Amino acid sequence: MSTVNLHNTDRSHTDDAPARGMALNVVAWTEASIRCFGVRTFRTGGLWWRAPGGSPIYLHAAIIDPHAPDAELHANLQHAQTAWAGKGLHIWDCWATRDLSSLGFRRQWQSTWYWRPPSAPLPASDLPPGLIIETVTTVDQLAAFEQATVAGFAEPDETVAPVAAFSQHAAATLDDPDMVYLNARLGRQVVASVIAHATGDALGLYGLSTLPSFRRRGYASALVAAVVALRPDLPVCVQPDPPTVPIYTRIGFVPGGQIAAWQSAAV
Repeated sequence: MSTVNLHNTDRSHTDDAPARGMALNVVAWTEASIRCFGVRTFRTGGLWWRAPGGSPIYLHAAIIDPHAPDAELHANLQHAQTAWAGKGLHIWDCWATRDLSSLGFRRQWQSTWYWRPPSAPLPASDLPPGLIIETVTTVDQLAAFEQATVAGFAEPDETVAPVAAFSQHAAATLDDPDMVYLNARLGRQVVASVIAHATGDALGLYGLSTLPSFRRRGYASALVAAVVALRPDLPVCVQPDPPTVPIYTRIGFVPGGQIAAWQSAAV
């Protein structure tokens, strides 16, 4: 039997607490988001993965232990690939130390994730004029959040079709004390939005977006500061798009490591 090479770097110094906290937070946030759609999840060795179903915006699988033996990880990946047969399995290597190409995966991207230590002081700043930040507590607010998020990820000239209410963010997630949705409003219009999810070791920041016509006014920065203020006792972690990195570094976020995203072929 041939040996499958899953790794390409020395993993002996990659298991630091911030990286593990980030990886487990990503998994916990995804689980909390999709279990309301009835989707099963699995943790087998150093791999977390979920069954198909629910909204396509959520991660399919993640390596959550950089020291997981190659043979064990290979076997568990085969189980996940079988479950996702024909659909394409999307997986994050949260330490960017594995080479999954020999298993039929193609690397889509590799980028830096960032974190903010809880000891870092938060610069004092006022909200932009007229902006109100609200915690989402009702289904009507969540529906507005969902539509704003979809529009916020669009390009300036892109036509955005409305999404079915709660097709991406289930209404039942409002009952999760670890999940916080924040809307930034001007009057009655939601112009920016973000999600925070808390675990014992980290506060994860997800889905930060601003409507195209309201960008570069400080609304996203105000939301990030609001997330940090939710749990000042926890480090905050985020995997930002490169153009948005200055939003985070201006208030104390620093590089935490690398994430590599891999995709198996759909047939």
